[in-house]
Amino acid sequence: MKYLWIVTLVAVVAVSPVNANKQGKHLFILSGQSNMANLNPSISSTPTVEAAFGKENVIVVKDALGGQPIARWYKAWKPATGNPPKGSGNLYDRLMTKVNAAIKGQELASVTFVWMQGERDAKTGQAAVYEASLKGLIEQLRTDMKRQNINFVIGRLSDYQMDDPDWVKVRQA
Repeated sequence: MKYLWIVTLVAVVAVSPVNANKQGKHLFILSGQSNMANLNPSISSTPTVEAAFGKENVIVVKDALGGQPIARWYKAWKPATGNPPKGSGNLYDRLMTKVNAAIKGQELASVTFVWMQGERDAKTGQAAVYEASLKGLIEQLRTDMKRQNINFVIGRLSDYQMDDPDWVKVRQA
């Protein structure tokens, strides 16, 4: 039940009329921090998209690491205060290495990016720059994939710390 939301969202994207009749493979990129790292797509989401498109038409790439800020994915990340940390974008580079290997020589009918991250930024005073960072990450992926028509499924933070303004700000983003 814990990951039912991701299965539902991926299924909705997968069977949307926009994607249903296109030729090529349907790429699903799963990334983020601990909730995504703990997700097992082979039991939570891959069977759903394979049923919708056919096993031979689906590529699923997952790369996630718990406890990480969005700075590890967004290369042009700028902190609310201070200097950017070393390693900005290094998890994104690791993810894209896997994506590029998986899609080499493949024609893509659709690309869906499933993102679950934000707790670290909410807890470390970076909520003020989270929305701009998320938008930057989305544009970075569009540029690198050379396509504007990417589906984005973004999991929001739980209700756990709704008394924390930073938590609320990241959740709203």
